Amino acid sequence: MRMSTELVSAVFVGGGIGYLLDYWLDTQPWLTLIFFIFGLAAGFRDMYRFAMQHTPGRDRAAPGNTSADHPEEPPR
Repeated sequence: MRMSTELVSAVFVGGGIGYLLDYWLDTQPWLTLIFFIFGLAAGFRDMYRFAMQHTPGRDRAAPGNTSADHPEEPPR
């Protein structure tokens, strides 16, 4: 339920911002389309992050976290 809500809300927010900018700048429909696509991309990114956080068996460390990839060496 949360994943679908995040996708729908991101698309509505992006489309709404684009619609308001189009109305204000009189550029219909270009900004609406651009911000709709941005909202769609943001929604899918949020869904991906949520899915990766809740996948069983996955390490909780973020990719690229050097401290998780290479434990500290003992002091000399």
